[in-house]
Amino acid sequence: MNARHDGVNINTADIGALLSGVGSRNRPNIAGQRANDGKTATRHDGMTATQPPSKSKFTVLLEQEDALAFDRLAYELRARTGRRVEKAEIIRVLIHLGLEHPPTDMALANALDRRRPQADQLPET
Repeated sequence: MNARHDGVNINTADIGALLSGVGSRNRPNIAGQRANDGKTATRHDGMTATQPPSKSKFTVLLEQEDALAFDRLAYELRARTGRRVEKAEIIRVLIHLGLEHPPTDMALANALDRRRPQADQLPET
């Protein structure tokens, strides 16, 4: 405790832990530890669950036209599936389709192949 001149006492015992982000109260949760530590949820067997795989976060900058098209795609997929479809889910499905579905892979390759002119870049006849 440090006493200030105005008589207010401030407990600074844990200030080092606060500044470093590590303290006796901030021990990491470890899979398999008992849930009675007050930090973790209890599974049916009384042990803590293992942590789910971490996700990577990406930012995609889209032109306004592409952003509107993505919104429209998400809206149409929601209407067709009868449930809320998140944009992240759409991206994940597209990635898997590109890897596991040869026609989708070819369509992506053809759309991204800069060696050939795309349909919107062909001269008008």
